[in-house]
Amino acid sequence: MSPKPETVTSQADALAKGSTTSGDLIRTALRRAEERADLNAFVSLDSDVVLDQARASDARRSAGTTLSPIDGVPVAIKDNYLTRDFPTTACSRALPRAAIGVDATVVANLRAAGAIIFGKTNMHEWAFGATNTTSSIGPTRNPHNTDHITGGSSGGSAAAVAAGIVGAALGSDTGGSVRIPSAACGVYGFKPTYGRASRHGVLPLSWSLDAPGPIARSLDDLALLLPFFLGSDPNDTATAQATPFEKQSAPDSPIILNLVGEGLERSEEVDLAVRTALNRGGASMKDTTIPHLRSFFAAWEAILHVEASSYHETLLADAPAAFTSVTRAHLEAGRQITALQAMQAQKLRACFIELLLNGLGEWDALALPTLPVPAPKHGQDRQSFGGRDVMTQDSMTWFCWPGNLAGLPCISLPVETSTNGLPISMMLMGRPGKDESLLEIAYQFDNVR
Repeated sequence: MSPKPETVTSQADALAKGSTTSGDLIRTALRRAEERADLNAFVSLDSDVVLDQARASDARRSAGTTLSPIDGVPVAIKDNYLTRDFPTTACSRALPRAAIGVDATVVANLRAAGAIIFGKTNMHEWAFGATNTTSSIGPTRNPHNTDHITGGSSGGSAAAVAAGIVGAALGSDTGGSVRIPSAACGVYGFKPTYGRASRHGVLPLSWSLDAPGPIARSLDDLALLLPFFLGSDPNDTATAQATPFEKQSAPDSPIILNLVGEGLERSEEVDLAVRTALNRGGASMKDTTIPHLRSFFAAWEAILHVEASSYHETLLADAPAAFTSVTRAHLEAGRQITALQAMQAQKLRACFIELLLNGLGEWDALALPTLPVPAPKHGQDRQSFGGRDVMTQDSMTWFCWPGNLAGLPCISLPVETSTNGLPISMMLMGRPGKDESLLEIAYQFDNVR
């Protein structure tokens, strides 16, 4: 009997032991996808395509030519990654792309390792939103409570993993779009250092902020998957100096700065959950504030909007009605940003990086909640926490955007369950290029759950 597909690690172990086959795993995943169709997690899923991949994997294993430890394991793909056997639409009616025989670099890496490319997942249109409520196929729903959102923009990927349909899925992260839904759905998400993971074949939102990353059910899964993300790619010049994944040890006594203060408010329940997790972890920790945070947020928002509008400029001019009204409003806002404002935003970005890396003293990781509140309900337009009342969209990116503006590696891990039964997660941000060390530091807090 096939094991429950709880983690990539357990699936890979079962395949290696011969206690299951890839075909079994895929048939179970297809059944679960059908059982949880209410989540609206998948935009494209073809049983013939994935079963053909599984048969090929099982044939390799029988012949003793297995490609990697994850050969035969299903991995779902966010709908902004190009995939040679599934169409790519970014969950938009604007310029969808049929399957054209091309894989994004990360997808190609996984396919070369024998992973089963298990369909395309729902997302916020063009990744331009953090709720996953704006999509050509409708909103995704949270597996913990379908009355609540998954967060976005990689909401379908997080929902598919949290529901146990697959052990892992791909996301992309421009202001938290891997970490936000991972936190809302109670799974693990990793955003690599900017320039360590290839963006080639991932439809952009904002090219100087975007990073592809994995969503999974355990830290061990992330460790298995990150080698297929990290490293140089001639098709993405930003990765020219990128080093491949290499397992590292965490510092003996990591220094953790718990970021608090104006602009970093959170609910009392979330604050207590994160502080409890940090204290249990036993690391050296102190509370630290960041001055002028809202100015830096405005810089991130300006860069995001102007780059997104630039990418969509032709289509926005020729066929504006192809976008939903929400996405079109964001793109039109980007058009209003002047060249002077864009340059000022880049100056602020440089100041922010300098402040984080050199102005806060010594640190190995910066700690925050991933979200200031548990996943909101569908239809809730505003969230109140810590004396703040903000739009739900803004509440989702409340803590995540600094990692993108500064290009830092970030990880989100679940640490508690709220009083209404929804996950609460903590985020750790590491120093640039220290992705592997950050992963090891995260184990220090995960092992005490």
